[in-house]
Amino acid sequence: MVVQYMRECIIENFRKRLLAVLKTDGDLQRPSVLEKLIQRHISIVHLAEQHVSMDLTQGIREVLLKEAFCGPVSSLHISTNPADTHAGSAVETVCSCYIENIIKDTSGAGVLFVPSHKCFKSRRNVGGYLTESMSNLDELQAFVRVFGGYGVDKVKRMIKEHIAALLNCIDTSLRSNHEALETFAGSLHSGDHIERETSIKLIVDLDTVIEFCNQAGQALAFDQVLTEAAGAVVEEGAPLIYSLFEGITSHLPEEIPEKLEVRRMKEVANNIGMVKDHDTELMRLVLQEVGGANDGSWNLLPYLLSTFMTSNIWNTTTFNVDTGGFNNLHCMSRCIAAVIAGSEYVRLEREHQPTQHSSNGHSGENVGSDTSNHLTATASIKSALQFFCEIGV
Repeated sequence: MVVQYMRECIIENFRKRLLAVLKTDGDLQRPSVLEKLIQRHISIVHLAEQHVSMDLTQGIREVLLKEAFCGPVSSLHISTNPADTHAGSAVETVCSCYIENIIKDTSGAGVLFVPSHKCFKSRRNVGGYLTESMSNLDELQAFVRVFGGYGVDKVKRMIKEHIAALLNCIDTSLRSNHEALETFAGSLHSGDHIERETSIKLIVDLDTVIEFCNQAGQALAFDQVLTEAAGAVVEEGAPLIYSLFEGITSHLPEEIPEKLEVRRMKEVANNIGMVKDHDTELMRLVLQEVGGANDGSWNLLPYLLSTFMTSNIWNTTTFNVDTGGFNNLHCMSRCIAAVIAGSEYVRLEREHQPTQHSSNGHSGENVGSDTSNHLTATASIKSALQFFCEIGV
């Protein structure tokens, strides 16, 4: 009993210490510093383990798992029980700080994504640190090593929820501006410049939608940097598993509609950076989950996005050499490309879904048909992007 009591005290002390070092002076601790502090405390626990002759390693693992656990791995398991979606308090704290301070920029620090350095910068500190010292590839790799796959899954789920909310706002804008956009589309084809200018003025909340697209693009950028970090950690710590996924990903069929098993494998592969077009795959997944792009309004998406070029926001932006973009508008363009491509994939999947159900099991015919559908989707996406560029100019 004494040994068991001592073991519980040591493990509980380790858990409290883990929660205590998450923040310093009220601000989130850098993941690399957090990793070193945890490793130091683990070494102290292991030293105590040798003196009292008891197994504490299993207890340490249980604490780390509990504090990083965030319910089922969403890309592998489907949870039907809302109680299974709980999160460890440690990973909840860290993930919330990243989402609120960097992706949403709730503090108004002017967070910008810097593609050349694969990190985020801001006009002023977020908390007690520079934004780039919290969001660069090395820091996110430390985050992955501390919280593992559960932590990564938690952040990615929060990112998808945020993008889904922003896409819902875009959907609302498409519906509310449906008539104005149809008039705008007609004026482009007829060449009526006066009607074109008039219809653009009738489009409401344009600057708000641009801000939504900026936020969505920033979320996509953060997700990709996190994906690269996760991939690097998996490759270093489990090279055989990484190699296995690499081999499997290269042989996944390109088909429309995708089978559920293929979709899950692609999501896992995308989470460790093995899918070529990360943004399109993520946007496609979000639209599938929330049921977006499901009516005729989304056919007007390129027209709505092209009206961004008429916004007054361009009068107040300048090219920034440090970030390699016009303020943060490169994130807007990233969102535009992903939304157009992702919505086109989803639209074609829904069109071909009835065909798949009526195939009566002729798998040989389906393979050729699915491949042809994918080529059609690719051509349709290129056509939509080209059309956007033409009307935008």
